[in-house]
Amino acid sequence: MLTGVPWLWLTLGTALGETVRDLCLRTVLRRSGWSTLRVIGISSGLAGLLLLPLLLSRPPVVNLPAFAAALLLGGSLNALAFWCYGRAIALEDLSLVLPLINLSPLALLLAGWWVLGERPGPLAVLGVALLVLGALLLGQPRSRTGAEGWGLARLWSSPGCRAMLLVALLWGIGASVDKLGVRAGGSVAWVLALQLSIGSSLLALSLREPRRPSRSRRPKPAGAGPLAVAPVMVVALVLAALALAAGTVLQMEAIRQTAVVHVIAIKRLSTLLGSGAGVLALGEADGLRRLTAAGLMLLGAATVLRGAMG
Repeated sequence: MLTGVPWLWLTLGTALGETVRDLCLRTVLRRSGWSTLRVIGISSGLAGLLLLPLLLSRPPVVNLPAFAAALLLGGSLNALAFWCYGRAIALEDLSLVLPLINLSPLALLLAGWWVLGERPGPLAVLGVALLVLGALLLGQPRSRTGAEGWGLARLWSSPGCRAMLLVALLWGIGASVDKLGVRAGGSVAWVLALQLSIGSSLLALSLREPRRPSRSRRPKPAGAGPLAVAPVMVVALVLAALALAAGTVLQMEAIRQTAVVHVIAIKRLSTLLGSGAGVLALGEADGLRRLTAAGLMLLGAATVLRGAMG
């Protein structure tokens, strides 16, 4: 479908799509009063449905057994990861939690070390050092006398940061599953099935949840009842779904052309873009320090991935 487009441009499009998705989902999660399961479930399900006309116009040839096996594993990992992702951006600032996704290559490195006995090279060690330095800087409190701790301990004390650390682990483990799914059924079919799997499972779980109060930190203007907020939420959800569908298809097309580690290294620019959007557009605190930490962690992730390539 996009075979004529270089993988680098496809991956940059993925990073941009993820930034738009993060901003839209944060708006809905903070202002709607809906649970994380419901918001992420709706956005994922809608993203899958938006791809249905494209799939029907060009039906792919699917290796059903391989596709089903990849979907079972990938759907399970991603359903949990996307729920944790939504929880993280609902509870904390984008500029605090998004850089933590850059720790996902560390899971790949440790898995290779523990499971396969692969010893990390100098570049991988340098990348780990940059990741740890960035995490320490990210976890530095405004006042060192605070009760929340400092550095990694402070990050671990935050439920939102803990959720994003789990996301990094899950996406680090499951990054290669996407390539298996794309090989078995093509980019559009894989993204559609994956997003519908995520959406249906999370929405099913959301039916058992009680309605939660809004997490918005800003009071609603006088006269702004549910009917006034609803159109904004609908637009934000549709934009999030469009960005999710487009960005994920671009990512899957990119990994058809090159190694997964190449795509992930460039895709993680979204963490820096999203952090910048949080600071500049949403007025999040400690902008300079958090953006510096995000940049260090992005560089560290790219270095680890470069080292993994040999």
